[in-house]
Amino acid sequence: MLKSILRLAFTTLALLASAAAQNFELTPHVGGQVNGGLDLSTSAFNRFEVANGLSYGISLGYLLGEHYGVEFAWNKNNADVRAQPIGGFSSIRLFSMSQNQYLGNFLLHFTPRDERVRPYLLFGLGANALDPQVHGVSGSTRFVYALGGGAKYNVSRHFGLRGQFKWSPTYITSTSAGYWCDPFWGGCWNVGNAHYLHEFDITGGITLRFGGTSTVQ
Repeated sequence: MLKSILRLAFTTLALLASAAAQNFELTPHVGGQVNGGLDLSTSAFNRFEVANGLSYGISLGYLLGEHYGVEFAWNKNNADVRAQPIGGFSSIRLFSMSQNQYLGNFLLHFTPRDERVRPYLLFGLGANALDPQVHGVSGSTRFVYALGGGAKYNVSRHFGLRGQFKWSPTYITSTSAGYWCDPFWGGCWNVGNAHYLHEFDITGGITLRFGGTSTVQ
């Protein structure tokens, strides 16, 4: 009797593990990143620009039912930072900076998981570790969020392709934009002007799925 119970318990656990395994997706990706600039004035410069460049990374996702999914994504980029001097002179290179972006993403798929083509929308929150390659200057980690979308193409049960575009603004700092006073309730507050580093990624990757018994139509 005990052996039968143990056998049933192990069988149930194996089935649950198999069902969970089929929901995992691992996607290495590579592509291009278009970076924006920062209108931050100093005594010598009035704007900073981050150059465009190659980006690459990997994501590990878990499918929640037919249309939803969550994933952890890491993306890396190295780019030069240039500054526009006050007076309209040509920009100069200041240093190289690496970015390591860590995002927790929520995905909404428009078709069931067994469809050949699965377009989706993405929303993410996370952190961006900025590391300037300058002696004596330490890096900084800033809040980042992401909006994007793309499509998955199921080649087989365990293999697929994925293309994606993503906009991810990284909060850098806030500067004073003056004061705002409430004419009805009274009181005045210092109003800040938030500065974001805007990044646009277009990437492609190969998706590997673990386990599963689904079929692709």
